[in-house]
Amino acid sequence: MFNKTQFNARLFSAAAASIILSTGLAGAHADVLTPGGQVEFDIDAPMLADALRAFGAQSGTPILFAEALVAGRKAPRLSGNFVPTDALDRLLLGSGLVAVKGPGRAIIIRAQDVAPEQAPPPAHAGQAQVPAQTLTAPDVADSEDGTLRVDTVTVTGTSLRGISPESSPLQIYSREDILGSGVTTTEQFIRTLPQNFGGGSSEFAPGGLPNDINSRQNNTFGTSANLRGLGSRGTLVLLNGNRLAPTSKVGDFVDLSLIPVSALERIDVLTDGASSIYGGDAVAGVINFVLRDDFEGAETSARFGSVTDGNMKEYRLSQTLGSAWSSGNILGTYEYFDRGNLTLADRPNIGLPLLTDGEPVPDTGAVDLLPKQRRHSAVVSARQALGPALELSGSGLYSKRDVVSHSILSSAPGYKQIYNTKSESLSGSFGVDYELAPGWFVAADATYSQIRNEETLTFFLTQDPSVDQTESRSDLWSLDAQLNGDLLNIPGGPIKAALGGHFRRESFTNESQSGGVNRDAERDVSAVYGELLLPIVGEGNTLPLARRLELNLSGRFDDYSDFGSSFSPKAGILWSPASGLNLRTSYSESFAPPPLGRVGALDRTGSVSPYQLILDRLGLPLPDASLAGVDYMVLGGTAENLDAEESRTFTAGLDFSRDAGSHAWSATANYYDITFEGRLGSTPVPGNVNINAAPGIAFSMPGSFPEGIIIFNPSPEELSAILAGLSHPVRLNSGASLDNIAIVNSVNVVRNIAETQTRGLDAQITYSADTRLGRISTGLNANYILEFSEQAAATTPPVETTNTLYNPVDLKIRANAGIHRGGFKGTLFLNYSDSYQTDTTADASDIGSWTTVDATVSYTFEEQVGWLDGAAASLSVTNLFDRNPPSAPSRGSFLISGFDPTNASPLGRFVALELRKRF
Repeated sequence: MFNKTQFNARLFSAAAASIILSTGLAGAHADVLTPGGQVEFDIDAPMLADALRAFGAQSGTPILFAEALVAGRKAPRLSGNFVPTDALDRLLLGSGLVAVKGPGRAIIIRAQDVAPEQAPPPAHAGQAQVPAQTLTAPDVADSEDGTLRVDTVTVTGTSLRGISPESSPLQIYSREDILGSGVTTTEQFIRTLPQNFGGGSSEFAPGGLPNDINSRQNNTFGTSANLRGLGSRGTLVLLNGNRLAPTSKVGDFVDLSLIPVSALERIDVLTDGASSIYGGDAVAGVINFVLRDDFEGAETSARFGSVTDGNMKEYRLSQTLGSAWSSGNILGTYEYFDRGNLTLADRPNIGLPLLTDGEPVPDTGAVDLLPKQRRHSAVVSARQALGPALELSGSGLYSKRDVVSHSILSSAPGYKQIYNTKSESLSGSFGVDYELAPGWFVAADATYSQIRNEETLTFFLTQDPSVDQTESRSDLWSLDAQLNGDLLNIPGGPIKAALGGHFRRESFTNESQSGGVNRDAERDVSAVYGELLLPIVGEGNTLPLARRLELNLSGRFDDYSDFGSSFSPKAGILWSPASGLNLRTSYSESFAPPPLGRVGALDRTGSVSPYQLILDRLGLPLPDASLAGVDYMVLGGTAENLDAEESRTFTAGLDFSRDAGSHAWSATANYYDITFEGRLGSTPVPGNVNINAAPGIAFSMPGSFPEGIIIFNPSPEELSAILAGLSHPVRLNSGASLDNIAIVNSVNVVRNIAETQTRGLDAQITYSADTRLGRISTGLNANYILEFSEQAAATTPPVETTNTLYNPVDLKIRANAGIHRGGFKGTLFLNYSDSYQTDTTADASDIGSWTTVDATVSYTFEEQVGWLDGAAASLSVTNLFDRNPPSAPSRGSFLISGFDPTNASPLGRFVALELRKRF
């Protein structure tokens, strides 16, 4: 009999074994940059910045550089078949810059420490290649030893300048990776990552999720990041390394849909705790969206897409203008995005949501699976050097989005709902960098971010509408100062250090026309932090089985005006026993107070209904005859006296890379173990069943819930205290009364959960080779969850949530295979989500696995006559074979149709054509 758990475990074991067995071949390969097979290059860009981008696109290699470092530098024309290392060497010739190996497959461009080499003779196809020193002067190459040195580039996950610790797992997605994936928006790309869970706040679940109380506050149809499935609050989202103002009714997540994909240079995904660098919220990891800020000329793009079954269409237009001079640059990007709605009538194969009376919705055309959206976004960035040691920089992002969504009120058949939401965000930053002395820098940054949301909800039966309006305002401003440099040199290399200070003020207000102000709070945060990189073993004292041994230490002390102070430490170790092989581990702790919208929230509500009516609608048995004919109170909102959330994160993994002739491949394996204490959420229900089953569970299995969560036969004093704690008058339904209440259920009240535990494995494998057909490439990105459990209190048993409805599945995979020849590039993507069940009871229903295929093809015209010069065209198809999402129970009260929006999409086959032209 097929055992899915054993199969998944063996799959990951096989991947790990292939990585471990291959390490024996690593000893003869250098860490800096090694030559591979030849690639056909055709680069005719006069400015070095554009030439480097073209190199990255044509070689399929992410390439990172500081914009100020390359501003104003020229590049030679490059055409023909070259080994990528040789091609890059020629582009950098005479520039005073060199390339070194970065995290993963990335290459970092940095300033050369010695005079540049003289020009070598022209390379020819098949010419013998120089090994590790190809890209650097010999003495510089020897000193690098593969260490990631980036001078003015600061990589996500560290405060250090000039070097990036490699003890934490970091994935870097270049602009070519993003645009080549076939997505239209930023949030669509993040949803493709196996390490990101589709649950939490999302436009796919406009009414929120039954098991995620925070997602129900997403009144703007925004989308959050959700690494490791730890919720919107567990992932810190940055823009150019700076925080953004959060959105929703409680201010608990950054809306990814307001970040225009046309303005992105790259996306850094750090799947490790990073509170010692950035402060609270970085529990599951950090996603840093890095904007383009170095481009010369003009670029216009237009994209049109449509579903092949239904009426939803999508448009994206963008215009980029940029200019550079010897001491600086300026760039501006505008993006317009317009998408129609996708209705339930467009997807007849998806089950209909049921109304409260048990009947299906009467009008499928009045229920949106995806809302209508229209967005305008603009980005401006500039950089100017004032002499050899001083540099000024600044950037700004503005986005305005309008959303319209239709649905039917589940508790009142015939009543329709129309949501009109407006979101307007503005963010800006200004920075000053000054070189105090060789190797020592001081930097100061000021950031301001705000978001304004307005929701208008209209109910109507015929022509007599009822309107309610909700507004929220979220503001954030911060100041940072940092000192960075080399403390001293030891045999293993220079000890790097960073010391900084931070001040931040946050404010949040939410009010509605019907309920007045229900959230109004402000918080000040002061912090000091430091980081140290100690190279115990390096180029100067290499030992057998120890080419590199580095210790990375960091810590941050935060003082919150409303939650006291905390210290968040982190330690990481990198050990390189052989060239091309790195073993790493890290441990970190974090502390995060509740979002401002939860602090002092006036949102506690109560609803009373006949208990038998609820049981009949859900098909649940009466727990005991003594409960016949009683009324049932359900409480919601936020508990008083919340505590901060705390977590501990441990990771261990390896990174391996190898080049052999025209073949190149890399592999990364990572294990993570996260313990999240005091995480805010609703009380987990054993079996992951409906919350209204909780009284029956509590009656038959006492001790399943913390004391006071389920109360039977409350005394008059207990009931009076409950009613006094409500923020709004209690609602009585279907003839229920306060005098007949025998059950009180507060599972849905947001409180600190004792512990959330998750463990799992990540694997990324890439392979590329040159063939007669062109350069082929393949890749695999997978996440396998070993455990995901929640424990409401120390006295209650853990509840395993993996592989249940609206929760993460244990195995997610995204694989790709592509070919690149000249201006042509084609890629196929395979997406897989494992099968699971509705809950963990004996009566659970199966939900099938979901496998889809995406395809993209593109062609870039170079050296063409007339308007084709600098033009590119691409065609992408999402869900190529039009696979329906697996069938799942609907939840009409949450506006969820018959599929799981956290693990599947109702979009169907979607075809898009994009045209791009550079001038």
